[in-house]
Amino acid sequence: MQQLRRLKDHSGLTLRMLQARTPFSGSSWERYLNGKALPPAAAVTALAVLADADAAPLLALREAAQDSGAATEAPHRDEAAETTPQRVPALSGPPPPSSPRKGEHRTRDLEPGKVHGVALSLAGGALLLSAVISGWLIADRPDIVGDPAASATGVGSYSCAYVRHGDLTFAGNSSTNSRLVALNSTGPDVAEVQCLLRRHHLSAGDVDGYFGKRTEAEVKTLQQQDHVSADGIVGEQTWSLLRHVE
Repeated sequence: MQQLRRLKDHSGLTLRMLQARTPFSGSSWERYLNGKALPPAAAVTALAVLADADAAPLLALREAAQDSGAATEAPHRDEAAETTPQRVPALSGPPPPSSPRKGEHRTRDLEPGKVHGVALSLAGGALLLSAVISGWLIADRPDIVGDPAASATGVGSYSCAYVRHGDLTFAGNSSTNSRLVALNSTGPDVAEVQCLLRRHHLSAGDVDGYFGKRTEAEVKTLQQQDHVSADGIVGEQTWSLLRHVE
């Protein structure tokens, strides 16, 4: 993403400095900044925080890049050569007839309706196998659902990548200091609240981007501790409480 590279160059940050101040390695930053790989939302937010910039436009550009598939990993030269289809010279005449092996059936001998039914059965089986494998992967590695943009509802599995900027703490999901978040809200802002509650030794359960009853109760506890109106709603005042972590 060119915008990320310009922001990094303007801020004077080096790859070594980015590695030291964020959870991401220098080689990962090199790929993100040179367009070899799409940076995760946490990396975009972390760079914006370090460069004292607004993360919202960068996150919007990242989501657009992901939708267009523009920032994908470039294949290795050898891999590209291996996957390039080889030209097969055309045969001068029709292929010789061959007898079907035992258990095989020629598709051309089937009626059109049967061919269509076989194709649908194969497609359905492939979809079922894909769903089973995906379910197994998610159950075994819940953190692979960590991309907020992958969920239309904003509910999923988020990570907490804490970064200090002055006297404020950011968790890598949202950089807002005023956006209203309340019961039944979803998305990265809610995940940011849940991560920051953990830094205050308050547990809102899983960092899943859903503002449920448990998250609301922990927000009220924080508000009571700091003697502000305990309404369970995260506004500008409560964001200030959440981000000022000792």
